[in-house]
Amino acid sequence: MQKDFLHRWNITEIPLSLLVLFILLFYTYGILVRTPYTGFVYDPTDAKILGVYTDDPALKLGDRLVRIGDVSWEEFYENNRLLFFKNAKPGDIVEIVIQREGKELTIPWHVAGFTQREFSYRFFNIWLLAYVYWIFGTATLLLIRPRDVLCWLLIAANYLTALFLIFGSMSAWHLWESSTLLHAVTWLLLPVLLHTHWIFPSPLRPTSKWALTLLYSISSLLALAELAQAMPKGIYALGFLLALLGSAVLLAIHFIKRPAQRREVSLPIVATLLVILPLIVLLIRGVSSKISYLTFLALPLMPLAYFYVIYTRQTGGLQLRANRLISAYTFSLILGTVLFLLLRPAFFLQASHETIVFLLMVVALLTALSGIMIFPAFQAFVDQRLLGIKLPYQNLQEAYSSRITTSTSLPHLLGLLEEEVFPSLLVRQFACMEVLHGNLKPLLVKNVAQDELPDEAEINRLSARSGVFIPKSASDDEWIRLILPLKVGESFIGFWLLGRRDPDDVYLLAEIPILQALANQTAIALSNILQAGQLRKMYQLDIERNELDRKSLALDLHDSVLNELAVLRTNLDEASLTPQFNASYQEVTQRLREIVSNLRPPMLTYGLKPAIDELADNLMERSGDKIKIKVDIQSEEERLPQNIEQHLFRIVQEACENALKHAKAGNIRIQGSITPASVDLNLADDGTGFEMDRDLELGSLLSNNHFGLAGMVERAHLIDAQINIQSRINTGTSIQINWKDTPQTL
Repeated sequence: MQKDFLHRWNITEIPLSLLVLFILLFYTYGILVRTPYTGFVYDPTDAKILGVYTDDPALKLGDRLVRIGDVSWEEFYENNRLLFFKNAKPGDIVEIVIQREGKELTIPWHVAGFTQREFSYRFFNIWLLAYVYWIFGTATLLLIRPRDVLCWLLIAANYLTALFLIFGSMSAWHLWESSTLLHAVTWLLLPVLLHTHWIFPSPLRPTSKWALTLLYSISSLLALAELAQAMPKGIYALGFLLALLGSAVLLAIHFIKRPAQRREVSLPIVATLLVILPLIVLLIRGVSSKISYLTFLALPLMPLAYFYVIYTRQTGGLQLRANRLISAYTFSLILGTVLFLLLRPAFFLQASHETIVFLLMVVALLTALSGIMIFPAFQAFVDQRLLGIKLPYQNLQEAYSSRITTSTSLPHLLGLLEEEVFPSLLVRQFACMEVLHGNLKPLLVKNVAQDELPDEAEINRLSARSGVFIPKSASDDEWIRLILPLKVGESFIGFWLLGRRDPDDVYLLAEIPILQALANQTAIALSNILQAGQLRKMYQLDIERNELDRKSLALDLHDSVLNELAVLRTNLDEASLTPQFNASYQEVTQRLREIVSNLRPPMLTYGLKPAIDELADNLMERSGDKIKIKVDIQSEEERLPQNIEQHLFRIVQEACENALKHAKAGNIRIQGSITPASVDLNLADDGTGFEMDRDLELGSLLSNNHFGLAGMVERAHLIDAQINIQSRINTGTSIQINWKDTPQTL
């Protein structure tokens, strides 16, 4: 999980997120440490005193700054690079000119230095929202797929807004070019927001490249002009207002002209209005009151709204359900507890505020990095261990497609559905039904009683209600909430019947097509498995007919031909028989007995072990004792089913013949155990061996001319036995055969 997570970040995305985070931390350090602690704060728009944090009565709330030291307010306001209290230290006296009740007063002001009250004012301020936007930008970077234009615009909007907030929090003091950067970022934010709302949730019209190029070029030039201080003071506020109003207008157009999108745009509209309305009131009434803070308090609603809508659309409704909230809340509790334990000793240290702030920033950085690196693994742990979700819901179709290709048997396919697919969909009640000759046959049932399953008379009713969410009503106690047909072409081969689902038993309209796509993949896999099963049955019947023919031929050769030869031999005059005739007669009869034994070993009538013992004796005799075959098999008297013994014997026989004919082996060892419930056999030779692929599929073996191995593998599959063949050049060959008597799942 962690490896896949890191793989999704390419080389350009990691620096992008960390660069923005570094800027935020750098300016946070400036806000909390480097900005002078003067003992008061003022409104950067009209120079009014907003708060006094010392016991000095010289300054009062509502006083208006005229001059601080050698810098007048007009100069400071017009020049973003001028600083108040430049080089001032705690305890210094700086002359301040203020206006109070229409009169100018000059007061000697003692620079207070760090105080807990002023630090608290700075700490609990709007710059914290910058990290909220960074989190949403990073979440978009991590979670939103595909990475299209809208995704990148959402990332850019979040990161630029984060920079806008952090620069704005420091701009009142002009430190580190914060005011200039605030104005420049505002113009960069304008085209990003307008472009986002033009194509969100889908483009109003085809986007003109020339119009976009012109919009971004003009905004970039305005941003450069702000950096050069060539723009009128305060004009950037117009750009910010245009960005918000333009976004609201575009959302309104989407809402009016695209009725199908109203659900998607409603939430962003509400969030945008909560941001814009306080600004409109502020501009109309000309009030510089704390109503402006409502705008900033509402700002986190905007990225949350957009992220939720896009994330919901991307996952087709499989969005932040209960499991997402559980894991996120649990992770927050654990991380919060750890941070509390780490930070608690810092409050008892006799350290400077610079040291405390530095520790806070280090912890914040570690928190962000741990959230990025650890949360995906934690999410996977909660999903898999606590909620039973095995497949990632974001890429459920892709994951299921890759897993279903390995489902070559009906039990494996049904196990995949029961253990991974349905739990990942949070479906707790379901039935998978097969349509067989006009009848409904249950293949997989979970939390549904037998009498609650539909019968063949309801096939037409199931077809008519397919693909539509079935809400639960007071008069209807039916458990089925969604019916999905399993179709191949125009033929119904079955149905998915889905019932209870966490947390609300609801199947959203947007996710039903995704669920149907999963059902379609299942239908194709099920059809292939059923057809393969029919072909395998035909093949098995063919082998059985072949074995019967071989048995019949062996009986004919033994009871007719050999007996007739014996009768012929007894009717001949011994005196007239030449030694050459006797030798030829013995050779013919011996060869016939070998053929009879190969066609149907007589000892197989008495069991698998006696047949293998006889096979070993015959092969050693045939080789003139040039090959040694040692049989060490523990066997019980109780017999195996006839077809099992027959197939296992043919596998052992083919393995020994290969060792003799092709591997030129000198020694073969056959060992293992045979019980009525299981068979474990291991055949090893010291022959020349051969190079083979790990793939033991029939097609691969045939394409490489391994016809004997192909027959062994296919016979093992027919009786549901496991066969493992290992061989290398000059190292011999080892073959392991395992069979267990398990009931077949239908």
